[in-house]
Amino acid sequence: MADSRKEAIKGKLASTRKEFLNTISGLTDEQWATRAYSEGSEWQVIDILRHVADSEKGMTALMVQIKGGGEGVPADFDLARWNQRVVDKLSEKGPQELLEGMGANRAVLLDFIDSLEETDWDKKGRHASLKIMSIEEICNLIADHETLHLAGVREALNS
Repeated sequence: MADSRKEAIKGKLASTRKEFLNTISGLTDEQWATRAYSEGSEWQVIDILRHVADSEKGMTALMVQIKGGGEGVPADFDLARWNQRVVDKLSEKGPQELLEGMGANRAVLLDFIDSLEETDWDKKGRHASLKIMSIEEICNLIADHETLHLAGVREALNS
């Protein structure tokens, strides 16, 4: 059963990543600078890439902690502040460097998934959204999160 879960999530992750990369491949400097979100602070398409590149790394580290018996993020975690701080911290990184980081992060995530035993999938902890989630739910969320932000990129580029 664990192997079927592993293959299902790996397939979903591969599909969403392929779609994301196909959309951003070949963007011009002007397209990277296109305003995408303006809730709280204004994000450009490149900022979405910065966010997506970092979020998978963070969620993988969270799952490692949960697998080891940890509770997850603190109950007072401020996701909006964290996200903005990460985008600001990565502001000097361009698309190529971010994409290389995404590739490295994905390799770490896939290794983590391969390490999971059947009993690990249902282990739960507090996600950055402050919801209590299982490792399986967080794995799916990584793909769904990428799809969500892909829609934001497409909307920005098409307006």
